[in-house]
Amino acid sequence: MDEETKRRCLEPFFTTKGERGTGLGLAMVYGMVQRHGAAIEIDSAPGRGTTVRLIFPLPPSPPALLPAVPARPASAPLRLLVIDDDQVLLQSLCQTLEADGHQVVAAAGGQAGIEAFRAAAQAGQPFAAVLTDLGMPKVDGYQVAGTIKAMAAGTPVFVLTGWGQLMGQESERSPFVDRLLKQAAKIA
Repeated sequence: MDEETKRRCLEPFFTTKGERGTGLGLAMVYGMVQRHGAAIEIDSAPGRGTTVRLIFPLPPSPPALLPAVPARPASAPLRLLVIDDDQVLLQSLCQTLEADGHQVVAAAGGQAGIEAFRAAAQAGQPFAAVLTDLGMPKVDGYQVAGTIKAMAAGTPVFVLTGWGQLMGQESERSPFVDRLLKQAAKIA
């Protein structure tokens, strides 16, 4: 990063990604770091890369051991369709769901997700649920939800978004969405 970008990179809504970015990623990290009494150091130069260090204080005394949490009963594995235009997020979500034993099909973007859903239905391999990002170019999560519900009204559609409090009231969402999962960003 150049000096101006480095100086502003922790500001809410500052982004160098254009329309693709919200400018909330590093701002949320900064807020979390502050809430824990920690510090953040950024070392960066154009062409050299960036190193971000999160420096947390040691607790005054060793933390007490917490009682063991009983393992939750395993749910039956589900066949899930996960849709996102961000490959890193898509891969991370798929890996997490697969680690829980689910069969996951990934689709890179809204139109690809609709096509994957249609192909699976035609092959007699329906999905138990669809998880889709909201903010995607060309075909967004609401459009995906509407199309999925038109093909299979009983398929639950969960829309995921990092836009948090920018989303407004729950009543403003699409009637085709079963659940809107949003990151509640609290920036200090």
